[in-house]
Amino acid sequence: MAAHEQTRPTMNPPAGGTENEDTTVPGQPTIPFNDNARIVTFLTTDLSTERLNSLYSLLFLTGKPENISPLHHQPIKGRTILITERPDLHLIWNIDRIFIKPLPKYLLSHSFWKAHLHHRPGRLDITTPTLCNPKDTLRLEAQGFLRTYSRLIRHESDFDMAQSLGLLPKSLDWAGWSHYIQAYAYLRDTQVARRYHYGELRLPRLNAWTMVCRGEHYFQIHYDQLSFFSCFGGPYLLLFGAVTVMLAALQTAVQMVPEGGPYREFANSFVPMSIALTAAGLLSFPVLWFLFTMRELWLFIFRYRSLAL
Repeated sequence: MAAHEQTRPTMNPPAGGTENEDTTVPGQPTIPFNDNARIVTFLTTDLSTERLNSLYSLLFLTGKPENISPLHHQPIKGRTILITERPDLHLIWNIDRIFIKPLPKYLLSHSFWKAHLHHRPGRLDITTPTLCNPKDTLRLEAQGFLRTYSRLIRHESDFDMAQSLGLLPKSLDWAGWSHYIQAYAYLRDTQVARRYHYGELRLPRLNAWTMVCRGEHYFQIHYDQLSFFSCFGGPYLLLFGAVTVMLAALQTAVQMVPEGGPYREFANSFVPMSIALTAAGLLSFPVLWFLFTMRELWLFIFRYRSLAL
């Protein structure tokens, strides 16, 4: 069978993988192995990318298909790898950091796949008309998640980095991992959740488009006013510097032209406008601070406080 036609994982755990799941889910000692309802709830929390799936029509504005750099290349790009347990933050990056979710131990377990993620006879893909079983949807999520790891860990150096960062269990070895993950590398887009049709996603763009379409940030990265307002410092200084240079050039030109020339007419309108823009820029900071404070107060009164009652 050709490599691109290999569609089903072998589901054989690599050497050193997790196989001792007699009573509980591997890596989750408080969840019984045979408690199907609880396992579905847990897997939905641990694997579901429904937030991004619901934004699928916007994802092309935030990232590219198959754009996943291997782990060893992330520091070369100036990014710090940060651990997250949220599946909807996996492979989302912002300037100098990228969020990566560690590989759960249960996804290395043959018994767990067979009991809880194994599909009935026939090929499962995103176009399946009867894709209503929660476990079918979760299998697409799991397959897409593992496909990202086939891109993140392409070399033994990536494997060593993953173990040192806590992304992979220490008990795995390179040979066993390589044989296990290769099956997921050839899964097609129809065999993974829609979020995984795209690779790394830019958080600023994701926040911007989510704000435009839904009126909220996808993931808030500023939790204090100082960090929030510091984002405006650079652009404001750049604008202020540009206006200063223009005013200086205009002043020189006015001194060299006769009275009533075109430069003087332009100066008569540009100078007041520059003063007004500068004043508006300075006033915007207290206005933004007031709006920021009112927003926090509104959230406390109408949302967070009601949850505590």
